[in-house]
Amino acid sequence: MSEPDKVEPTLEGITGLPHIPGMPTKLPREPPCTKPNKTLYINNINERIKIENLKQALATIFKTYGDVIEVRANASLERRGQAYVVFKDQEQADKALKEAHGFVLFGKPLMIQYARSDSFATISLEGGDLPKYKEQHKVEKEKRDSVIAISRAEEKANSNTNTVTARKTPAAHPSAYLIPGLPNKILFLQQVPTDAQHEELQRAFQQFPGFVEVRPVPGRADIAFVEYDNESLAAHAKASLGDTWTFRQNCPPVLISFARR
Repeated sequence: MSEPDKVEPTLEGITGLPHIPGMPTKLPREPPCTKPNKTLYINNINERIKIENLKQALATIFKTYGDVIEVRANASLERRGQAYVVFKDQEQADKALKEAHGFVLFGKPLMIQYARSDSFATISLEGGDLPKYKEQHKVEKEKRDSVIAISRAEEKANSNTNTVTARKTPAAHPSAYLIPGLPNKILFLQQVPTDAQHEELQRAFQQFPGFVEVRPVPGRADIAFVEYDNESLAAHAKASLGDTWTFRQNCPPVLISFARR
């Protein structure tokens, strides 16, 4: 692990709001890690930002909550949009998690939770057996990666099956798009205001982890689909907004259901 980042950035060029009005901020994983940790895991970060600029911005934000001993971010494809911030003190990490969650950085709200394992910097600082911990960490990571790989393979197989089925199915009434209560990684929206912009819907749903895209239906401005990485994350977004979601005042609520498989 590299030495703690020693940066003294300014807030110039960093635009942030404590929360997005009307958009509840939620923890980024389903289920989230609730065990306190001095290391915070952050995702939903704008992937277009250069790593050094991102680390500098995160250091600027989080040093207001306490002593930041390390900021980690990686430019690799599978780790983009994620970062770790390591605090010296647990109370500082707790305060940062509570107050910075939902902070809008570079146009996207930060999704924050406790990291699932201690950082190498923490183990080293506290005088732990770092080589032994690294070996344990490696074994645990390999197990997690194996589970994720199997899960993704199953999702891809299901997705391919769904695509073939959809191609054979003729156009139908909106009610044919859903089966109430049956989970799906794709949500079906009804009663969408016909003048709603694609960007408006995207901003509303991308605040939740695992967001993939909003898909309009040609010729039907009042309905749309929202896709997430898996069923669990889609269910999390649906539960957060509810079955009836007030998208705009003085307009009928948007109805949110799981799409038909």
